[in-house]
Amino acid sequence: MSDHEPSRTAFTAALMRATHTRLDRPRLLDDPWGDRLVSAAEQAALCRRILAGVDPERRRRLEALGSDRAVLDTVLRRHATYGGVVLRSRYAEDALAAAVARGVRQYVLVGAGLDSFCIRQPSFARELTVFEVDQPASQGLKRQRLAEEGLEVPANVRFVPADLSREPLGEVLRRSGFSSAVPAFFSWLGVTVYLPRDANLATLRAIASSSVPGSELVFTYLDQRALDAGGSPTMERMRANRASLAEPWISGFDPATLAAVLLGLGLELLEDLPGRELTARYCGEGGGALSAGMDGHVVRARVTGA
Repeated sequence: MSDHEPSRTAFTAALMRATHTRLDRPRLLDDPWGDRLVSAAEQAALCRRILAGVDPERRRRLEALGSDRAVLDTVLRRHATYGGVVLRSRYAEDALAAAVARGVRQYVLVGAGLDSFCIRQPSFARELTVFEVDQPASQGLKRQRLAEEGLEVPANVRFVPADLSREPLGEVLRRSGFSSAVPAFFSWLGVTVYLPRDANLATLRAIASSSVPGSELVFTYLDQRALDAGGSPTMERMRANRASLAEPWISGFDPATLAAVLLGLGLELLEDLPGRELTARYCGEGGGALSAGMDGHVVRARVTGA
């Protein structure tokens, strides 16, 4: 992905959340905004790319559905990451609601993409200051789409354009109006796999050092062992797809050592849920269309102040 281009995977994640909102029951997340924030032209381009990448028989079946939206709904619901995208967002927002009840008053979305929390804020968010930290091109596109939809961004939202490969998160937070004396909650979803390990550790360290003890973080990661071993055919197809978008999967964490790694950075591991446990929590053992992937994890951690 170029520094001057928005993330393509952010489009896909937003459309997955919108598809879930329209079609899945029970509905775990009410986020229809992807259908509006991803333009019709971008949806058509994604549809063309999907059709170009499948065998002739599957292409015939998909084209018979009759519309770009029907094709996208069908393909996205069958995608291996679909359940994980929905479940990680629900988990993070549940954890955020609990943190607000304990006194958290700042919410920082690191790599916010087209997440629509800023415009669909639930009642508990009224006391929050919401910081969206994201790559400038992606954030610029999002703000453009919000304006095109005639949506007024709430006064408690702060957009913070930043290239974290060039500017440390700690410095970004200092210039954003973030207070290191007020409890905060961070979400960092679907990002760590695209960054080298050093960058991930630096971001985690910055969150810990910039926040008052008791602040919390939810983030996702892939099991490093699956990346090292090559993984399943499904894993390899997904890696090839991300690489073709110039957004390759680069690094993960080892679940066996994660608690010690986090502690060394000033964070206490509170929960590390692999995909099957995340699925079971919200969907039961089967999970159906919302079954999260085997190698993905969602983590909740607390700033220790050490």
